Amino acid sequence: MRNALRERVAISGVGCSRFGDLLATPELRGLSLQELLAGAVREALEDAGVGGQDVDAVFAGNAMAHSSQLPGTYTQLSKWTGTQFKAGVHFEAQCSTTNVGAAMAAMAIAAGVYDTVLVYGLETTRTKVKDFSPYEREAISHQQTWLWTDMAVNQAYGVPQGYDIFSTYNGLVALGYCRKYGLSIEEFDRGMFELCRTRRLHGSMNPKANIQETLEDRAAREGFSDPYGYWRSAQHNPFVAWPSRLLSLVTTADGASAMVLTRADLAGRGKSAPVELKGFGISYSDLPWYGEDPTYWEFDKRATDAAFAMAGIGAADIDYLHTHDCSHISSICTAEMMGYLESGKGLAAARDGRLRFDGDRPMSTHGGRHAFGHAWAASAGSDTYEAVQQMRGHAGARQIPRPPRTSVIHTHGYAMIGTVVVLGSM
Repeated sequence: MRNALRERVAISGVGCSRFGDLLATPELRGLSLQELLAGAVREALEDAGVGGQDVDAVFAGNAMAHSSQLPGTYTQLSKWTGTQFKAGVHFEAQCSTTNVGAAMAAMAIAAGVYDTVLVYGLETTRTKVKDFSPYEREAISHQQTWLWTDMAVNQAYGVPQGYDIFSTYNGLVALGYCRKYGLSIEEFDRGMFELCRTRRLHGSMNPKANIQETLEDRAAREGFSDPYGYWRSAQHNPFVAWPSRLLSLVTTADGASAMVLTRADLAGRGKSAPVELKGFGISYSDLPWYGEDPTYWEFDKRATDAAFAMAGIGAADIDYLHTHDCSHISSICTAEMMGYLESGKGLAAARDGRLRFDGDRPMSTHGGRHAFGHAWAASAGSDTYEAVQQMRGHAGARQIPRPPRTSVIHTHGYAMIGTVVVLGSM
């Protein structure tokens, strides 16, 4: 039978570092990249109740060798993770990396090749290796990070000045959304403000988030009594690609995430309940990403349809959703395409508080790419980490009141790898 796993596969352990800056964030300051990754792996292994020598294979994800200088990631980190002598492969799928790794691990387990697989992703987008030392680091400018990231774009469609995704990923999609649903720019701006408030609220309750300050607190710190006035300030929140503003975008970070996948009948040895990986879908394309309608991306639709069919679910079954919100408006478009939000009503749902952890359509409760931060190859794993914690009832202050039984995680790998993973309670 096509598009089905022949054996049930469980995620038995998850781990994630704090996302931030290896030179500045208190919990990360002074760590080497190796230590950053080893901490996330240790958390995942302990969560699963196994050691490094209990796994059969390691799928190691890293998208930008420029920032890590680890092209043979799994070999160079084998002793840091206790997985030496195991099978391994280095792979990348840009920002979808860790969840593409979960899909590959699930296939290997369902095929009977392995019983237990460790998947991890690591990335540094704020810092890079200094000179030739494997341990010393220095800051990367945002311009350098984006130019390095742009290597993932088909250069036949590139532009001489370098990074141009902000206009296509934010401004054109935003304008298309307003035109399609008859929203004024003012209505759009207010909706994005409320969406950012929700993401920042979630980040403020997450000790692993890069930004742990609410939008209201940030506004007050900058001398604004009205948070919306701060939002509309050209100095503090300028348009990056009109009508999308700076605070509707991704925040770069250094980070690592990990997960342990195993045959379902072997799960349950850890300290927390496993969850089942019930389905996945992967579909890729290249520039240009869309046709006449910039709010509709065919590769996302195909990945969604494949994942839902494998898992045997529909939109009505989703209790928790994360959609890739490197661009906040694109994440709303994806949620509407999936049927989780009503078409054209996503920003209204944000204004009404429905996307909060305590709303009826909770989304991205870890803070998303803006508040939690974005560490390319590690980010999809951080999204899955959050979904698993929510399903276990372990999400702390941001816990969804009724722990979800079905969660869907959607990610974009830059230019463009649409990946959808469906998790279910066991």
